[in-house]
Amino acid sequence: MVIIGSAALSVLLTGCLTVSQYKFSFDFQTGEVRREYYDIASKPAPDEKDYSIEKDWAALKQLAEEKKAEFDPDVVEDISRELFAEGSVLSGRKLHKIKCPKCFPSKAAILSYLHEKDWRFELVHDEVMLILPAGKKVVSTNGQSVATAGNSVIVWPRESSKFEYVVSEPFSGGTSLLPYYLKQRAGPK
Repeated sequence: MVIIGSAALSVLLTGCLTVSQYKFSFDFQTGEVRREYYDIASKPAPDEKDYSIEKDWAALKQLAEEKKAEFDPDVVEDISRELFAEGSVLSGRKLHKIKCPKCFPSKAAILSYLHEKDWRFELVHDEVMLILPAGKKVVSTNGQSVATAGNSVIVWPRESSKFEYVVSEPFSGGTSLLPYYLKQRAGPK
């Protein structure tokens, strides 16, 4: 079970990496894409027999250091990936740059390209709508947020060129990986 996906960190691991919040921003004018993962933790998958926090930490480090492009390099340039301490939790950040935002048929098409298939972006009357995957709740956004008992939707007006949101993740929790990060940063003793 992996909670952090391409919208998060794109992995298939043993164990389960989770985050409590995911922050996304895209600037149509500059092409800059920023993803942040707050409170990265590890917990065993429900049916896992050989769970190891150390394996999850090693896999997370590999992801942060990996040079393999997440998207087509002719379309999206990978700028950086990093793990960092933020208060008392471990967080991660990825920066990308869309090389030609105006080459996409719509802003919704760009956003769909940057997200997994269960993140649904629609263009309705020239407004961009994001219908969030089940269980995710909007913490903040620069669009207009609408929540019902079963759905959360964000709408950005036609003239929007910046798309930002923070969502809570429904399956967060586990053991923080911050101690492993701090130990590595401190170096060998």
